Amino acid sequence: MSISKKILLTFIAIFSVFLSQEVVSSQPDSREKELEIRRNINNADLSKLKIVDFKWLTKAKGTIGKFQEIRIKNSSIVGFKNISLELQIYNRAGTLTRHSIPIKDTIGPNQTIVIKNISTPILPFVPATTIIAIKSADIMYDSEEFSFKAKKAIKILDFKFVVDDSSTKTIIVEKLVIENKSKNYYENIEFVLNFMHKNKIVASRGFLIKESIGPGASKIIKNFNVPGIPTRQFKDVYIEVESAKMVSSKQYLTSGGDEEYLAETGDIDIDDSPVPKLDLKLQGFAWVNNAKYSMGSINLDLANNSRFKYNEIEIFVNYKTSRGNMLTRDRVVIKDDIEPYSQKTFNNIQIGYIQYETGNVHVTIENASMIGSIQPKRITKSKTKTKTNTNRKNKEKSFSKELFIPKRELIIIDYDIKDYGSIKIFNRSDDPISDIKINVQLLKENKIIKEYNLTIDDTISPRQEKTFRSLELTGAKNIDFTYVNILIKEGKRPLKDNKNRP
Repeated sequence: MSISKKILLTFIAIFSVFLSQEVVSSQPDSREKELEIRRNINNADLSKLKIVDFKWLTKAKGTIGKFQEIRIKNSSIVGFKNISLELQIYNRAGTLTRHSIPIKDTIGPNQTIVIKNISTPILPFVPATTIIAIKSADIMYDSEEFSFKAKKAIKILDFKFVVDDSSTKTIIVEKLVIENKSKNYYENIEFVLNFMHKNKIVASRGFLIKESIGPGASKIIKNFNVPGIPTRQFKDVYIEVESAKMVSSKQYLTSGGDEEYLAETGDIDIDDSPVPKLDLKLQGFAWVNNAKYSMGSINLDLANNSRFKYNEIEIFVNYKTSRGNMLTRDRVVIKDDIEPYSQKTFNNIQIGYIQYETGNVHVTIENASMIGSIQPKRITKSKTKTKTNTNRKNKEKSFSKELFIPKRELIIIDYDIKDYGSIKIFNRSDDPISDIKINVQLLKENKIIKEYNLTIDDTISPRQEKTFRSLELTGAKNIDFTYVNILIKEGKRPLKDNKNRP
């Protein structure tokens, strides 16, 4: 072989190694990708999916509108499918018309795609202003590499039952022991009882356990009945997990889950994912028209305590008897938006035809569509204190307090270290907790690169959450970190005359 050929082959080999290293380094860490999938598994964070450009082809009044192209950019490390766009068009008078446009194309991680020849419904007017937003999308992931199915994750460790062959025709379950072998959080676990005869399933009955289970956790469920013994002969009963709803660590913890299982996942990100039923709070409502046998309408006061922007807010108007029994309920979808960290009154919401008295009406928030997120402005603490706050603090100081190490009492449910310097803490206990000391660790590749020890000189009321902003996290904005670990070290609560208190 000639020297020139050897040099050429050596150069190609070196270049190939260099190129492969570049490709590998540009790919997200598997752990990082898994966390991102977990955050988006139920409600995709659409803030990283943007419409960056579009061009009309035809937009005449009374015709089907057409776009020459729509350009979508994905800055996420996961891909998206089942993309739906919301087209908002205004005429010169400011009249708004909305249209939903499904997109068949998929978009990969950190990719920009151009979609051509997109048609709209018949246009009621010539658009003077056009806005296109991402309405919804689902994430794409390899189900073999990242398995989230409860059927594979939750194992049956023990199952003891009695067949009640009397008139009740039930299976009496004396003991059911399950274990979550995965790193996922689940709730509403569905089981199936298979009635077996000669190694064949002759009938099946399903039942639901409304419990949550964390990674690595075991649960024992005792003494419940499953109705519906089949009339056909059977010799044995076999139980299996059919499905369960996978939830975020945020949902798991705030619904009463035990945070000790958080360590099993290494999920130190505490899952800053959109959870509409937790993020949106109903502050109150007032009737505009509640006359029986007419079209009802109300004003709703909502608060958004998250960094996510929502619309398509789904509420239920529940009509109940004086004893609290449900008569009926009406589903209403509010099309308007609510910005992150804001309060808003939605006026004159039409709730449908009123058939019952409205003295015992309850309104609940069921769901909403997350349409993006923004970083809120940094809020500086005011030096002016109101008389009410001063009196409250003086009252608190008049009680003796005890120092304790929080275990299940305080939970970190949200934070924004880099851009906002904020931490949201949920107090699960029945006592006000103050003087909270926390340790904030910034990590990269599982190594601590910066650590902060903070004392929060404020009080969180019982069963309430509170966001602490503008914390002293000097330099965090300029640090290149991957994960955040927040440890609650100690706090203070009112001292009670109870020596046996935990």
